[in-house]
Amino acid sequence: MQQPEGPPPSSPPAPRRTRHSLLMLVALAVLAFGLPFAIDAVFAPWAFFMGGHFHLNPKWTGWGRMHSNTSGDYVIYITISPSLGRGHSFTDITGKGALCTQRGDNYRLSMAGSFEEGSGANLQGRTATIYPHNYDPGHTGHNDPSLEFRGRWNDPDLVLDDGGSINQAFDAGGAVAKKNQGHSPIKESVSLTLHEGSRTDFDAACAALKRK
Repeated sequence: MQQPEGPPPSSPPAPRRTRHSLLMLVALAVLAFGLPFAIDAVFAPWAFFMGGHFHLNPKWTGWGRMHSNTSGDYVIYITISPSLGRGHSFTDITGKGALCTQRGDNYRLSMAGSFEEGSGANLQGRTATIYPHNYDPGHTGHNDPSLEFRGRWNDPDLVLDDGGSINQAFDAGGAVAKKNQGHSPIKESVSLTLHEGSRTDFDAACAALKRK
């Protein structure tokens, strides 16, 4: 005598499937967001100690004032982080920033550069080279102002010198020098100390500069 077939196997409860899907999404999110931090921790541990103290985000933000005897006053703001990848060393950096002038002009900046190679995460005393330039060519028709700063870490600050680039990038009135204008015969070196701070600090310094 043929036995009656039993009921078909039941499918897993919907809540269990939902919980499994959520766990997979969480794992993917942790992998996606955690992998860049893990790469920086292995290849650029210094990024978590810029400024002489630990911060979870491998990025440093700073701002500072500059005075040129020939072209006036400026305030600059930068954010820097590791620039890892093909063709880059483990101490290369990339970043964004902004520059405001006493005339009231504002420039958005993109930047590249590098720190002196060394062992460990401590950057104290190690040299730095930073190349900020205008990344909005539509504003001036080219990438000017294009600047260059060299110096070293003196925690918590980054102490730099412009190597005469401010004097070459701006004319006597504080406007971006025209390409056909030629370089200024005056060789002036402008110092810059970048203090750790926020975009709000930079905006306040720019507002004070424009009131001078």
